[in-house]
Amino acid sequence: MNSLKVAAFLALKSLTRGNLRVLTLTIAMLILVYLNLIFTPALLDGAVHSLDDKTKNFLSGDIVVQPTNEIPVIPNAQELVLGIESVEGVAAACARSNLGTEISYQGEHITSVVYAIDPAKDSRVFQISEKIIEGKYLDPEDTDQVLLGLQIAGSGQENLEFYASSLRTVHADDRVTIKYVTGVEREYTVKGIFYTELIQSDLRAYITQKEANSIYPVINGKAMSIHVKVQPNAKPDLVMNKIEALRPGEFRFQTWKDSLGTLKSMTKSFDQIITILRTTALIVAAITIFIVTYVDLANKRRQIGIERAIGITSASIVISYIIRAILYAIVGILAAAIIYVYVVVPIEARYPFHFPFGDVLLPVSVPILASSAGILCAVAIASAFIPAWQTVRTKIIDAIWAS
Repeated sequence: MNSLKVAAFLALKSLTRGNLRVLTLTIAMLILVYLNLIFTPALLDGAVHSLDDKTKNFLSGDIVVQPTNEIPVIPNAQELVLGIESVEGVAAACARSNLGTEISYQGEHITSVVYAIDPAKDSRVFQISEKIIEGKYLDPEDTDQVLLGLQIAGSGQENLEFYASSLRTVHADDRVTIKYVTGVEREYTVKGIFYTELIQSDLRAYITQKEANSIYPVINGKAMSIHVKVQPNAKPDLVMNKIEALRPGEFRFQTWKDSLGTLKSMTKSFDQIITILRTTALIVAAITIFIVTYVDLANKRRQIGIERAIGITSASIVISYIIRAILYAIVGILAAAIIYVYVVVPIEARYPFHFPFGDVLLPVSVPILASSAGILCAVAIASAFIPAWQTVRTKIIDAIWAS
């Protein structure tokens, strides 16, 4: 306890009598290091969350229920949807079937997948109805209307990723021809065009289940997949077990993570980038504190020798430098956190970074803030301990007579 009190006294005296410019520059460097520690991971974390949300809201829902390989379709689909919606933890469910097609307009052709949906139920699971940029969303009774993703329609937007292979100039109310793999060919009025900024979603087209039944009567009352949206606090594994109990052995399940596809490799790359950048920032922090401590110890070697000669223990001297490093880190972390929350985040919210899949906002993630603070403090302690410990190992007489 006495060593700790002496160490605190030495640290306080060193701070109050130390060089103010060195102290300011050290804290400024730690502010930059901490901002670097939290900014890039938070940005990439926001990007990953944006991808995850769009996958759930525009592609798959939280859970996808599919038939087993032995049974190509789910029979009595609407009855099953009602059964799934009665399961505890389920917010909504909808059935979908998909058909391979070729869509053409004024000499332009594109191969795509058309999904047959019940617009009323589908919009309770997915948010495509909120992303209409031309025309309107489908009504359940529509029979000659189609909803196109922007990457299919083109709509004259030459900056689109797949504009060259799109229909290029299709707008709402235009007439397009859809040829199904079954050989049926029909003309449709484009009722609406949607843009979710997720390419996999914007390359899809939608018709009503009523229209699909007239084209391919064999799927009437059946579905190729059922998409489930779970309640915020529900556990998908428990929900899947309860759905399985409705018709044991008839389903296989996918979660939205399984539906990420190529997006999964993108999120893994983001995680690797986060690790590399955090490691680099921590190395910079460690070198900064090590240099500040080392230079200070080099200049006070004789003073430290005298302190040891009058009875101050080596432990007290080492702990005093650790206390200083912790104080540097705490002040730097608090200042950086305030700058991040009250300056960086509001500015970024007004001028957000735009990724290929949409705007990405910086989250204020308490776990990221806390873990980064803990890691920076640990690095500061290690960086101060090593040079201090090496210095107190010098013989007292050598330290006193050191030039």
